[in-house]
Amino acid sequence: YGSEIIIVDPKRAELSRLPHTVSLNPDGEATGILAALRRFADTVTERQKILNDLSERHGDAVKWWDAGMHPSLLFIDEYVSLKSIFPTKAAKDDPDYCLATFDGLLRRIVTMGASAGCYVIISIAEASVQEGGLPAMLRSAMSTRILFRPTRPEALLMWDKAKLDAMPERVYAPGDAWFSSTDGIHDAVSYVHFPVMNFKVYAELGRLL
Repeated sequence: YGSEIIIVDPKRAELSRLPHTVSLNPDGEATGILAALRRFADTVTERQKILNDLSERHGDAVKWWDAGMHPSLLFIDEYVSLKSIFPTKAAKDDPDYCLATFDGLLRRIVTMGASAGCYVIISIAEASVQEGGLPAMLRSAMSTRILFRPTRPEALLMWDKAKLDAMPERVYAPGDAWFSSTDGIHDAVSYVHFPVMNFKVYAELGRLL
């Protein structure tokens, strides 16, 4: 059913050496990244149509896992850097290559993808108001949020102030994070600790991919 893993690495750094990774063209443009996003968005539509047809046939909602689909993952690294690569206005010879097209595709995937088993993971190195962070609509659609080595100013870009009142401000170490997920269990922001990986991380990621 078109299940795949796509890693977007706009900086052509370590992640770009892994399989299933899309990076910038040799000329520094992101047309290949935009094409990968468009392909991923198309699979969301195709998978949803299959699920809708199955639901009609069965007379009840058929979930993607009941249909035998595998999850499909789109991982975008350095989101803010990636956004800055796209021109705000499209050129005449390529009217699709612009920030509006990128934003529109990503919005479509994030808001419609989950029901078809298509999920987006967005990574931002450091959130700030100046950089814009995530647009409000994307942020509200993101069901799981993790902030590593959290500070209150950064946390306020991800959660409402009321949700952070119970979280203690202190110096956090690597692996420490604040976490929430709209699963009915972890709706409140809480503290979690991720293991510090002391092995060859990229080698292991490559093997798994």
